[in-house]
Amino acid sequence: MNISYQLELRPELSTVYGPKDYTEFRQQLEQTDHLLSRSGTEDRFLINFIRQNGKKVNKLPFFRKVLRTLILLHLTNESYRDLAFRLADSDLFRWFLGVNSLKGDTTPSKSTIQRFEHLWSKEEIAAFIHDLNTQVNDPNQSEELLFDDRSLEIKNVYADSTCVQANIHYPVDWLLFRDAIRTLVGSIKLIRSQGLLHRMQSPDSFLSEINSLSIAMTQSSRNRNGKKERKKTFRKMKKLLRKMVKHALRYYSLLEEKWPITDLSEKQTKQILQRISNVIEQIPAIIKNAHTRIISEKKIENAEKILSLYEKNIHVIKRGKMDADVEFGNGFYLAEQEDGLIIDWDFIKETKTDPQLLKESVERIVNNYDKINKYATDRGFNSKRNSSFLDKEHIFNATCPRDPQELTIKMKDDQFLNAQKRRAQTEGRIGIFKNKFIGKKILRKGFDNRETKILWSILTHNLWVIARIANENYERKMEELSQAA
Repeated sequence: MNISYQLELRPELSTVYGPKDYTEFRQQLEQTDHLLSRSGTEDRFLINFIRQNGKKVNKLPFFRKVLRTLILLHLTNESYRDLAFRLADSDLFRWFLGVNSLKGDTTPSKSTIQRFEHLWSKEEIAAFIHDLNTQVNDPNQSEELLFDDRSLEIKNVYADSTCVQANIHYPVDWLLFRDAIRTLVGSIKLIRSQGLLHRMQSPDSFLSEINSLSIAMTQSSRNRNGKKERKKTFRKMKKLLRKMVKHALRYYSLLEEKWPITDLSEKQTKQILQRISNVIEQIPAIIKNAHTRIISEKKIENAEKILSLYEKNIHVIKRGKMDADVEFGNGFYLAEQEDGLIIDWDFIKETKTDPQLLKESVERIVNNYDKINKYATDRGFNSKRNSSFLDKEHIFNATCPRDPQELTIKMKDDQFLNAQKRRAQTEGRIGIFKNKFIGKKILRKGFDNRETKILWSILTHNLWVIARIANENYERKMEELSQAA
């Protein structure tokens, strides 16, 4: 099946003498287009999607635009709204999508782009990533795709782990009280706007009171009797929260019973009811935790902490970094090959230690590609069990030892020394991936949505890396031909 673009109908890019940053970005986008078109990866990905989902063949050009829209979304790390604006405004972006204004093609809106992101399953996106990596690992295709006879080999692996922070504020116990009241007040006001009323004071008065108490709680640390004032303020917050819960339960029952006479659809009604119940279900736990810390002055185990009323499956991750001793989110494991291509990853839903990640990663890499020669990590991954596993698999063990004496001995081995020097670049790779493709905090709600964002970011990152290498090879080849002439 041939689903190639009709290139004769594709508008040509106009010549723009812009700044260097624009020129480099444009060249990489052109190389990305070349890679997607020539490798056949894009075609195979779309064909499999069509077959598995029973889509019509005449919609293939549409799905191609969808895929390329998602690549631009994660390459620019724009919001849905900002990208929708740029797609309509940028000749370069429209060229990359294959939008032809002469045919009356349109660019997607922000809501459409958001739906695009969830069109493919996580398994399909992961398969696309591995297929792309396999293509550039094939020596028979390197000249056409990379303009060089050297393929991007997947033999040496360099790995590290980090924390991908969730989009939450610092999880102070009493601030969760404020969050709960704000959410419940918002839901009650929405119900009241539909003419469903129950006797209560103005909902906005609850917001004013909780804001005043939050300010008092913050300022209590400056008071000589701060601890006493803090406990006193906390008791007032707890009383206000419980009063708010009683009103919210009344309005919950009211909406559940009389929603057919409102202008709300059944789906909208369920959303409001779910929002109220989600908060109310967590009230006993957040009161208990705050009471333990503020009144009883005891510590709480990380596993028992509620970090956010709205985000599940996030954890306290101790990093010990200078700018952040602890972070709140999910662990993320990344493994790259020599040229910076991400070949394995694990976005961790539950907590895992670094040594647990090594064996799982090696098995996935071997399953998706082929046997590897070398595996290098920092000392966090080192353990006797992992060393035995790597020896058994005949993989050179370049994990940094925890024992200083053993490290001194290993540093005399040139292969180990070079592997550790190269492994240091993996920390930079993680920094690039997080800052350029994800952002300081991942702006998605729910673990599944955050994982989907991670997968699209990995795919886009790899396209970006391959396009940069291809562009450098192409420019070098053009320069050599120019000098030869």
